[in-house]
Amino acid sequence: MPFYSDMADMVQELLAPEDEDGLGQGTVTLKRVTTTPGENEWDPPTETSQVWLLSGAATRVDQRYENGALIVATVDIVTFATTGKLMMVDDVPVVPPVPETITPVITDTLVIDGRERAITSLKPTPSAGTVVAWRAVVAV
Repeated sequence: MPFYSDMADMVQELLAPEDEDGLGQGTVTLKRVTTTPGENEWDPPTETSQVWLLSGAATRVDQRYENGALIVATVDIVTFATTGKLMMVDDVPVVPPVPETITPVITDTLVIDGRERAITSLKPTPSAGTVVAWRAVVAV
């Protein structure tokens, strides 16, 4: 499937930050906190956090028509590439940042220009086959 691999690379280039000659806007990071149960049931769980820098762009949606009814909802739609740079693990910087393929989950959060946002919808593009980009709807 070299075509879709090429498409994923193209999305990465297109959504790169503006200072890297891409169309990406602002700073978008994906934050994942993983909780692992303690060794014994009475031991507290441990948390591990990871932060990836994404190539992405955010678009604000304020109102739309659905089935003839006006829906007013303020959300951002964030489109981002499938590869990100692992920047931090447990608040410790990763030097140099490590490029990794990312498969986001609904429990992750997106941090847009320093503001953490909950993901309310997550969709791969395309829906089947090799994913070339992700679209997330985040609360404002």
